[in-house]
Amino acid sequence: AASGRASGRSRALVCAELPQLEADAQALLDEAGGDAEKARANYIGYTMAYMEDAQPELFAALKSDPTREDCHAAIVEITWDAIAAFLPVTHSPVPTPAAQKKLAAIARAGCDGVNPSPATLDVGCGNGLLLPFLAACGAPPDKYRGVDLSGRMIQVAQRALERKVAADPTYAGATFDELNFKDVVAEGGDRYDAIYFNAALQFLKLDDALAAAAKLLAPGPASRLVLSHLNGAAFVRKEREESASTVISTMPSLAELEAAAEPLGLQVAIPSFFGTEPEEIEAAMEDFYLVVLRWDAAHGGIDGETGLPTTTPE
Repeated sequence: AASGRASGRSRALVCAELPQLEADAQALLDEAGGDAEKARANYIGYTMAYMEDAQPELFAALKSDPTREDCHAAIVEITWDAIAAFLPVTHSPVPTPAAQKKLAAIARAGCDGVNPSPATLDVGCGNGLLLPFLAACGAPPDKYRGVDLSGRMIQVAQRALERKVAADPTYAGATFDELNFKDVVAEGGDRYDAIYFNAALQFLKLDDALAAAAKLLAPGPASRLVLSHLNGAAFVRKEREESASTVISTMPSLAELEAAAEPLGLQVAIPSFFGTEPEEIEAAMEDFYLVVLRWDAAHGGIDGETGLPTTTPE
C-alpha cells in the first residue's frame, strides 16, 4: 500500500481513515514500545511459534525447504498479515499524489475504453488500493474481485469497502476473497477482461502466473493482463536480495516477457509514456513498472494496435 500525506482532493477518491489497531496488534505495539517494525517482527515470531504447535509438519518444511509451494505461500501470508496488522500506524490511508498518478495509469492500462464494462480480477489486492482507481476509469465495482493470501489484508479491504458503500452505493457488489491465485484458477468458470498483478508478480513464478492468468482471461480485443509495481523493477530486485524466501521473482525484462507470453498467444504492449526504444523503456521501468499483455490476432486481439493510453500518468 502506498503511503504519504493526503490532499483534500485525494481523500475524495480513496477510502477514509483506516480503523484503529485490533486488540492483538495494539498489545504487540505496546510490548514493542511503539516500534511498529519490532511489533511486526514479534507478530511473525508468535505466529511461527503457533504454527510449530498447530502445524508441525508445515513448520518443519518451512525450515528445510522454504521454497516449496505451500511453504512459500505460508511465508507470504504471514508476512502480509503482519504488515496488515499495523497499517493504521505505518501507512496513510491515502496514497501520495505521485502514487495516485501511477495508480491511475495502472487502472487505465486495463480499462482503456475498449470494453465499457470490464470484469476485473485484482491478484494480491492487499487493502483494496486499486479499486477506486478502477472505478474512476469506468470499471464497475460489481464486476470487481480482489484476492489475497493475507486474511488480515482482506479484512482491511472489506472494512474499507463497507465505508465506500456507505458513501457511494455504486461500490456495492465488489468482493474481496482470501484466496491463493492458484485456487482462483482451480475454481474455473469466470473469465475476466482485465487481470491485474499490481505489486504481486514478485511473489509468483512468472511462467506459471501468466499461464494461469491466460486461462482466466476472456478472449477478444478488450482483454488485458496488467503487470505493475509503483516503485519499479529496481525496488523489487532489492526486495529479493533482502528476502529471497518471500520474493521469489523480479520484474521481468521485455525479452523475458515476450518469451513467456508468446507461447500463450499473448503479446507485450507498453504505454507510450515510457518511450519507444527498448533501452529507454527498460530504464523508465526501473522506477515505475507497467506492462500490458493482450491477446494476439489469432485469439481475437488487434494485431499492431496497443489500445493503451498515450499520455503521461495523471
